Amino acid sequence: MPTTTLKKWGNSQGIIIPKSYCEKMDIKPGDRIQLAFDGDRVIVEPEKEHTLTSLMKDYTGSLPEEFDWGKPMGKELW
Repeated sequence: MPTTTLKKWGNSQGIIIPKSYCEKMDIKPGDRIQLAFDGDRVIVEPEKEHTLTSLMKDYTGSLPEEFDWGKPMGKELW
């Protein structure tokens, strides 16, 4: 297990993550990551993608049929 040193970075602290670890996690400089605690350990994970495609990727149900919402009312554009 490689070791690294906690370094001062402005008013914060930072660590260097080895390139091989970043490749395994599929992250690169500029990517957002999430940090969490598990007891006395810090967990580093890529930020979860929140797009409709990513949220529906495991959906196996049927797609909804077109729904008739009735005639336009007010200033809706159809």
